[in-house]
Amino acid sequence: MAYMDDMQEQEVGKNKAIRGYIIRALAKGNQNALLVRQITNALVGDGLIFSPDISKHLEYLEEAGYISFTGRTANAYNAYRRDAVIKLTRKGVDLVESTIDDPGVDV
Repeated sequence: MAYMDDMQEQEVGKNKAIRGYIIRALAKGNQNALLVRQITNALVGDGLIFSPDISKHLEYLEEAGYISFTGRTANAYNAYRRDAVIKLTRKGVDLVESTIDDPGVDV
């Protein structure tokens, strides 16, 4: 079993919090959807991130099946530039409602 030092534990906790923030924000959005810029602006405003690059968090959530991009050409890495819309999937709603659990997302 690998042990993490304090810095690694803080980074893991921060990543979980950011992913949970994204999921909760989408749950509050109109039809469970928001613009990527709305989410990044809120994250910056609340001091959770300093750069609008949330691609690794979006990729995690997309690969887990919790979110989807409404545009065909949008993905986790160009979503901010294209001002893409992210939508919470059925599985994402289950995560918000605690029907399922993911240790990598602090909902």
